[in-house]
Amino acid sequence: MYDEQQFQAALKQPRLRGPIPEYLDANRGEPIRVIQEHELQAQTAAWFEMFDRKLEQYGKAFGQDLGWLMEWAKKYWWSFLVRDMSHNDELYARDLRYTDVSAFGHTIVGIDDFVTYNFAFFDAIPDWRYDPLPDQVYLDVSPEGRVRTVIRYIGSGHWSGPLRMHPYDDSAPIVYGTGRFIQCPAVDRYHFNEDGLMEEGETLYDLIDGTQRAGVLPRGDSWQFKLLFGASRVPALVDDVKRRIGMGAAA
Repeated sequence: MYDEQQFQAALKQPRLRGPIPEYLDANRGEPIRVIQEHELQAQTAAWFEMFDRKLEQYGKAFGQDLGWLMEWAKKYWWSFLVRDMSHNDELYARDLRYTDVSAFGHTIVGIDDFVTYNFAFFDAIPDWRYDPLPDQVYLDVSPEGRVRTVIRYIGSGHWSGPLRMHPYDDSAPIVYGTGRFIQCPAVDRYHFNEDGLMEEGETLYDLIDGTQRAGVLPRGDSWQFKLLFGASRVPALVDDVKRRIGMGAAA
């Protein structure tokens, strides 16, 4: 059951398990300081306060009540933090359409597939938590009154299991975690229908950055990385051979 008390309790409840380093054990070019969990909690609380003020300001500017979006944001964030999907019908349109880097160009359609996609990350990173970054939310209201948001946030947790990509089942390609603590930023875009339900969304992040932060992909200046990316010449060589064969046949 969700209410304001449940939301406030979730804000205060630690979620990260195991040791949290001061800096990521990452394969990036520069050291990355870890935002500790007490900082994440404080930033998230500050974000909701800032968002509330922003909604009030935008509501006056657009001449419509946007307070419902605060309740939606609280319930949405709470549901994923505590892994409670019992209020999905109050958050998403039944025909929700969503895209993610891990979907490789496919569209995730419907609430059930949206939940399956999200839990692929929770299965790989059991203590995974999402925290919006203070004041990094952007709001737009169309001439027809449709509300759209863009939110920048950070994900944190220990990547200890297999991360399944699209279609997020046993047939999916898998990226295996090293067990290291990972923390990386992402951006979400949400579009809402006239009933205040998310009808379209998108998650964007740098897959190379994320896998290097987790120690899965080697450093950009390593021979392993250069060898891996050097393999991109193979399709070009194959296409060149095909073109030459085609030109020869045409002659």
